[in-house]
Amino acid sequence: LAQAQFQVPTLHVVLSFDLDHTPETWFLSPHPMAFRSATRAVLAGLTFAQLSCRVAGDDVTWQDTPLLTSMWEATSRSDNDALDRLLDSSESAVFARASDGRGLAWWAYEFQNVYALGAIVAYGGDLKSESEDAMGSPAYKMCTDNPSCELASLIEQAKGLSEDIRVRKEMRAKELLAEMEDDEEDVADDEF
Repeated sequence: LAQAQFQVPTLHVVLSFDLDHTPETWFLSPHPMAFRSATRAVLAGLTFAQLSCRVAGDDVTWQDTPLLTSMWEATSRSDNDALDRLLDSSESAVFARASDGRGLAWWAYEFQNVYALGAIVAYGGDLKSESEDAMGSPAYKMCTDNPSCELASLIEQAKGLSEDIRVRKEMRAKELLAEMEDDEEDVADDEF
């Protein structure tokens, strides 16, 4: 018999299982939706990080990945070209979350990176999202908890950059499509 306990904000979960039997699960939560989400997650065999994400109401798996590590590095170094390449590489990159529930928005606010915040807008993200990390904090709290960070100014500057970022994103997508079409033509020319 094995037992695991963990806590997600507003949800305490106890899993008890025997390899030969169905897992027994107890949930102590004041919120009925958390109970339903957790029950479905356990039945689906989701991990703790996935469970915490589902309970929070997000559709994104919380998992450390090389993409997220690279996005953190690009954001912390203000490497805008690298950030563009990373965001172009995956439609869900802007929404991706590490195992602590943080992602690009948290890091952009943490490092007061206006370009990264503008990219979030350009790629369909929400700078004022109430989505929380594992500690129960939305991304913008990285700024509001820092006395040297001016949230309104940061958001205004980011929105000012977002249109240019979106236009350049679309141009890169068109260039990539043209390259792919050229490659297809080259392959077709080589066939007998």
